[in-house]
Amino acid sequence: MRQWIFFITLLFSVPILAKTNLITQVYDIDYPSNGETDTLVLLTSGHVAKIRSQGQNFWQKKITQELTSRDQWYEVTLDQDRYITNIKEAQAPFTPSFHRTKMNKAIQNSTYVPTTVESMSKAQQYHRSGRRTYNGETQCFNRGMVWSYDWWKNHSVKSMKYWIYFTRNYIRKYNFEWWFHISPYLHVMVDGKVVERAMDLKYTSSPVELRRWTNIFMRNKAECKIITKYSDFADYPYTGDCYVMRSSMYVYQPADFEMNEAWGYTKDNFLMDEVRGAYLEAFGINI
Repeated sequence: MRQWIFFITLLFSVPILAKTNLITQVYDIDYPSNGETDTLVLLTSGHVAKIRSQGQNFWQKKITQELTSRDQWYEVTLDQDRYITNIKEAQAPFTPSFHRTKMNKAIQNSTYVPTTVESMSKAQQYHRSGRRTYNGETQCFNRGMVWSYDWWKNHSVKSMKYWIYFTRNYIRKYNFEWWFHISPYLHVMVDGKVVERAMDLKYTSSPVELRRWTNIFMRNKAECKIITKYSDFADYPYTGDCYVMRSSMYVYQPADFEMNEAWGYTKDNFLMDEVRGAYLEAFGINI
């Protein structure tokens, strides 16, 4: 259990085709084995950065030293192939909204009841009306937070979120750029039955079934194992290709799941610092 990831990642970047500058933290490092050459650096932004084989001695030592201060933020520069070209300490881009003392007092075992949308046409209406004026190279968890908050604020809809986690084996095999991705989803009434439909406005043109959504990212079309707690992925990062987890609309990043397992911390509302940060990073909007 990586209990040290307490903070929200706010990311500033330029288009990936040039170079990318990230203000982020280091989530984990995956060292090469079995003839592999690149070291993978998993960032709390969701990115998978890489260290070139010819530079590993320098960068491995530098990043390992930095991991001794796990609350530290860093400015990480990636080239167009996601190799790290520079990393240096940076200031946190915001003041954390909560601290451990507040976590210990959080409501446990809270009940979350998502809205059931009346029809597929209504779900499609919500999909079409979602924000798409992205602020450059934006992050999935920020887009998802904004869409979920907008639907709740404007239509009183309580949505859910899908979380897909990619294993180290899958990342290495396909040189995949993320270690997780998220999408809101809705419960929709269709032919007298309630079904789930992913609402990933950036990657789909309409609400889609879970398997159609995961197939967008699974280059081998693998079926992802459904899990109910984060440690089922975190403790087995090399097993299979992918995992899918469900959550309420309030969950912002994987750190929320870690805090839930470690201390029973459960969000039962939006944290406005997270919402404001999401609007600013994803859409350049101050609220």
